[in-house]
Parts: sequence; structure tokens; C-alpha cells
Amino acid sequence: MSNNLSPTLSAAKRYMPPGIAGDYAELTTKQKELLAIASDLGRNKFAARAETIDRDAVFPFENYADMRDAGLLRICVPEKSGGWGADFATYVMVAAEIGRHCGATALTYNMHVCSTMWTGFIADDLEMTPEQRADHDAHRAIHYKRIVEEGKIYSQPFSEGGAAAAGKAPFGTLARKVDGGYIVNGKKIFASLAGAADYYGILCTVDKPGATQRDSLYLAVQKDLPGVTVTGDWDPLGMRGTVSRTLIFKDVFVPEVERLIPEGVYAQAAVRWPHMFATLSPTYMGIAR
Repeated sequence: MSNNLSPTLSAAKRYMPPGIAGDYAELTTKQKELLAIASDLGRNKFAARAETIDRDAVFPFENYADMRDAGLLRICVPEKSGGWGADFATYVMVAAEIGRHCGATALTYNMHVCSTMWTGFIADDLEMTPEQRADHDAHRAIHYKRIVEEGKIYSQPFSEGGAAAAGKAPFGTLARKVDGGYIVNGKKIFASLAGAADYYGILCTVDKPGATQRDSLYLAVQKDLPGVTVTGDWDPLGMRGTVSRTLIFKDVFVPEVERLIPEGVYAQAAVRWPHMFATLSPTYMGIAR
């Protein structure tokens, strides 16, 4: 890379399509701006903290404060809700840029952004009844407001150690419908941001006879609700700062307003947006670079 490029252009050039040299028109103004922000934070803030974060196995709270101040926590929140309204490709580039400087920050950032991506432009592409669409719009507005105005952090734990994450079986975490919400029981392993996120985006199965993968439910569970506990150790080299421990849910009452996607609709996403599960790939690309 030429040393006479400005940091903004240097960051942009890394993500230009092959065969294009010196012409930055292929990237949008928004993409260039977001890449410049990520590059600046990475070089001047994140890189210097990365070793300590991994060595001491601490969540990168300082980095999240910087991303909050720079507006990166709302990167995929729609513009009408106060976010950047970034699309999939834009997020991929920014995630890779952050990964170049701090792996734990990039990996956990992915989990946070997925909550807005899944409820945002991905959900907009799914089939819903008019009633479901109205319900979804009202609910996600609440969550976007938390991120935009309060700087709340979300996570995306869905691994359970079985076939559910691959879509081969219903999620073992169950949500029983009750007046005003759901009672949730189950656990999630490798739950990045465990104890650090304000809300856990939990994929579970509606607890009813004969439930299948189609009876899925996506709920935001506030971290301090009675019955939510964090347990287990997490000590993998290079990823200690993701604090990906085990989450346990024991008779946790989750209000209906915390439903991030209407019942049964999530199952469509894996078919229409299979690349929704590849959002970690750019972070590893950034780490490798």
C-alpha cells in the first residue's frame, strides 16, 4: 500500500474490488465515512488495548464506549430510526477493518450488529401478515431507540451444542407463552458478551406439542432479569475478551414487547438470507490481515 495515501483512502482501498486502482468511486460516501471511522478508532484506540484485553480476559468496554460515541453501534439501524442504515456489504467492510486491530472487539461487535441486521433489512425481506408487520415495526422501534439514544449493547447467542444452530432441529431453549409474555427455560453456550451485553438476543422454540424448527422465536432478554445467570470458563487464546461463557435461563419471564421477530418468522431467514450466518467471516479476514 502506498505510504502517501491518507488514512481514509488507505482504509477504503483495502476494500476495493480487484482490478480497480486509484478510483474510489466504487465505494459510497457512507462506506468511505464508516471505514474512516473504523480505521481511526482501530489505529488510535483499539490496537493499543488489544493485548491487554486478551491477556486479562476482559470485555473491551472502552472500545465499545468509543464505538458508541462514534455512532458505530447503530451502523445497521435504519436511517429513519436514527442509524446509519448500512447494508450487508458495508457492515462486512467495517467489521473487517475493526478486526485488523482487535479481534475480540470485532467478534463481539458482530453479535451486536446482527440483532439490528436481523430485525432490520433481513426482516423486511421476510413474509409477514399485516398484523405481524405492524407488531414487528412497533417492537423493533423500541430496541433501536435503546441503541441509538441509550447506547445499549445487544448480543446474539444461539449455540446450544446440538443440531439446532444448523437448522436441523428445534432450539432446545423453550419459551412458554403466558399472559403478557413468555417464560423462558434453557441455555446457550459460547455466548459472546455474556455478562457484558445489556440484552441477549435469544433464539428459542415456542413451547407447545409437536413444535418444529418453524416454531422459532427471537427474544431480547434483559441481562438482569431474575433467572438469568452466567456460568463456566472461557479461555481460548486470542478470543478471551469475547467472554463467551454459558448463559442459563431458569423460569425467566420475558415481556411480549421483547419479541424481536414474530413467532415462526425467523425460519424464513435461513432460506432467504443464508449469508446471515457468515457475518463472522469478515472479522476473521481482518484478523488474518
